[in-house]
Amino acid sequence: MRISQLSLLNFRNYRDLELVLPLGTTVIQGANGHGKSNLLEAIHMLAIAKSTKVTTDRELINNLSVMQLEQEKLSYSKIACVTEHQQGSENLEIHYRCQSSENHHGFTAQKFIRINGTPRRSSELVGIVNAVLFSVSDLDLIYGSPSIRRRYLDILLSQVDKKYLKSLQQYQKANTQRNHLLKLIRDRASSDSELEYWDELLAKNAVILTEKRKKAIETLEESSVPFHNSMASSSETLTMHYLSPADFSKDINIENFMHNLENSRKKDIAQGSTNIGPHRDDLLFKINNMEASKYASRGQSRTAILALKMAESDFLYHHRKTKPVLLLDDVMSELDQKRREQIVDHIKDHDQVIVTTAEPTNIPNSFTNDSNRLEIISGSIKII
Repeated sequence: MRISQLSLLNFRNYRDLELVLPLGTTVIQGANGHGKSNLLEAIHMLAIAKSTKVTTDRELINNLSVMQLEQEKLSYSKIACVTEHQQGSENLEIHYRCQSSENHHGFTAQKFIRINGTPRRSSELVGIVNAVLFSVSDLDLIYGSPSIRRRYLDILLSQVDKKYLKSLQQYQKANTQRNHLLKLIRDRASSDSELEYWDELLAKNAVILTEKRKKAIETLEESSVPFHNSMASSSETLTMHYLSPADFSKDINIENFMHNLENSRKKDIAQGSTNIGPHRDDLLFKINNMEASKYASRGQSRTAILALKMAESDFLYHHRKTKPVLLLDDVMSELDQKRREQIVDHIKDHDQVIVTTAEPTNIPNSFTNDSNRLEIISGSIKII
């Protein structure tokens, strides 16, 4: 598949952008702070129906359009694209209706999804665009909190497995309701007998999420080995491990998870929250059997994450039967020439690759000779 056209309206530092994206490689250059990362963020949002960089949608709205709300009371923001694939083309849109408000932000932003002009749920947008984003912030997958790694797995699996996405939504709802009930029980406003329904719903979906996450990690680890071996020292090995406070030593099934919940009930009630389950699990990276976050150098960690992202690309291709659009956000700047060439060699057969850089000389000539060249200056784009 490919993205043939991208439209941005009042998104980040873009007031109004219409961009045609051809097949092959597109190199977008520009100084830091001019909108390169914002452009790739917008494309990736169309793949997963949300941004991984913000906590609220308000942060995505262009500041000038927010200032206009003081006079106009209503404004709009939009991220849209046209995708083309073997079955035809689709028009996808994430639309924000921004309205003046008395909250401390001064406005609200309500999100709407449209597919071919028809209103849809966010979950229906997820997975239509097949894309992988490489970013310097990917190192947070090793050094950041467990929630970052859980979110990574959830986003990846939700793109290829609607059953996973549905189970994730049901699990999150059940966990929220169970935590509310735990607080009531702690405060003697309810009875622990009322936990049974939520425990069963939690267990049913926890088993689905855990099994699919563990299987995905096994696949990612296996796929990452060839690329990691080509970039790292010959003596280095990369392994990935799924960690869970739940005891699944016997088997991953509903009965065992219910048993774990029962054993944790007293602690859960005291704390007013559920202490075991996929929302507390983690993904551990090891290099030479040592925890990467504690013992690996930045160079080793960077190589491990590049191998993971290449494995992610293969994972999506295996499930979707079409190569994903690759979005490389200034990742070449932190690599030596050897690693740059190896990345180019791995991705050269993809139908569409979009690379950003603040320094064009960081991009190997073998990659740029036949590429389309664009330049971003303060949210405006021109062909070079």
